Amino acid sequence: MNERVEGIELPRPRSAETQAAKWQRARSRTDAHYQSQLLDSVQESLIGTNLEGEVTYWGRGAEQLYGYSAEEVIGKSVTFIVQPDEEHVERERMRQVFETGSWKGVYQQRRKDGTIFWASTIISLVTDESGKPTGFIGIDIDITDQKRAREELDQLNLAIENAMQGISRLDREGRFVMVKPQYAQMLGYRPEELLGQSWTVTVPADSEPLAREGYEAMLRDGRTTLECGALRKDGSVFFKQLLLVKSYDELGRHDGHYCFMSDVTKRKQAEIQLREKESQLAHISRLSTMGELVAGIAHEINQPLYSIANFAAVAEKKLEAFDDQLGESLRELNQLIAQQAVHAGEIIKRLRAFVGKTDGVRSPLDMNAVVRDAVAILAPLVHSTNASIGLELSSSPVVVHADRVQLEQVVVNLVRNALEAVADRELRSITVRTSLAGSTVQVAVEDTGTGVSKDEKEKLFDAFFTSKSTGLGMGLSVSRTIIEAHGGRIWATDRPGGGLILQFTMMSSL
Repeated sequence: MNERVEGIELPRPRSAETQAAKWQRARSRTDAHYQSQLLDSVQESLIGTNLEGEVTYWGRGAEQLYGYSAEEVIGKSVTFIVQPDEEHVERERMRQVFETGSWKGVYQQRRKDGTIFWASTIISLVTDESGKPTGFIGIDIDITDQKRAREELDQLNLAIENAMQGISRLDREGRFVMVKPQYAQMLGYRPEELLGQSWTVTVPADSEPLAREGYEAMLRDGRTTLECGALRKDGSVFFKQLLLVKSYDELGRHDGHYCFMSDVTKRKQAEIQLREKESQLAHISRLSTMGELVAGIAHEINQPLYSIANFAAVAEKKLEAFDDQLGESLRELNQLIAQQAVHAGEIIKRLRAFVGKTDGVRSPLDMNAVVRDAVAILAPLVHSTNASIGLELSSSPVVVHADRVQLEQVVVNLVRNALEAVADRELRSITVRTSLAGSTVQVAVEDTGTGVSKDEKEKLFDAFFTSKSTGLGMGLSVSRTIIEAHGGRIWATDRPGGGLILQFTMMSSL
């Protein structure tokens, strides 16, 4: 170029043009060197590529993160840092950057040694002075540890929110400062309703001393467990198990405690029922032993009864010699003694058969005879309760195929239940009926007792259920087992006018 002075163009000195060019080139080299140093000083992984995705810049952070040197990767497709099955995804990301100018996200990357990690990545489009795209630059940050910690924290929070345990936190004064939904739900509250309230609103009065004792143990030992009653908002009570853990602030000062609560009502009830059943089974064991003793005693009693009968027979022979009125009276008395001895012997015989072991042999049985023998066994109990038993037995043959001892036990259980039901009643009346309807034999035991509620009626034949304070709860359960084993059915209905009717049916064997 030339300079114009007063209309005359003068040539520009060449030395000046050369000096400016040199200065510009030096500045460019300085800028490039400065930029290179600046990029290498960045600790994050910086990767530059051309528009085809070939690596043009590989910073020191990239070397440290991926394990490749710049010489190993310059000119290669940048897809080597992703999983083989995600190469097309990487190319799609670069296409999006080309269209939108940038992309930000989290995805898995691959190191030289094959290990996989999670990276937070930002990819930007690079342009020249005119705005023309020339390539891409990406920044990768390894967030594997942060992601794992976040996932573990999310899982922990999810576990806490869905835990069977209720979790809360209280301050040093015992006021709720944090209440998880499960904790509040167990107690019938919303979480915000408990905040600021004292723990005493969640404990019934009779459990408060035990809860305070547990609190003192937590303060002393740092943590403790206890079981006590829990009071719901509606006033109902359940059993809870608590784990109390002392808490501290950032300076290590005691600032309250955490409370982990579980509802153990079902377990507590099961433990109580187990203890009751253990007691009942012990009672059954004693009854079994008593049955064996009764059988032995019955055998021993038979001996004097036979002697009494024999002495009565001898006396009868001796009294034949007396034909006066006194002799006649003595003979009548002697006959009564003999009859009662025989009657006592029959009762003992039935008792021995009832408590004796059965081999389960079934045979045709007259149900009327079974009822008569069962009632005879209970004669002493009938007398002691001052009750009356009426028999309304079928005139038609009522024959079943069954085990006699087991069937007799059923009738004894039903009649005994009726006797206990009328024991405290003014009218102590029991009626035992047998009937035949087609091919079905039915036996019904009707009493004038107090009856049972609807709920009790549904449980009447369950094992260990009893509505009496001294009952074992096994008689009717055993009866149902026996009847159902014989193909029959047993049930209870209300008696018109009060009382209960226990009845069972079996197929006739005729």
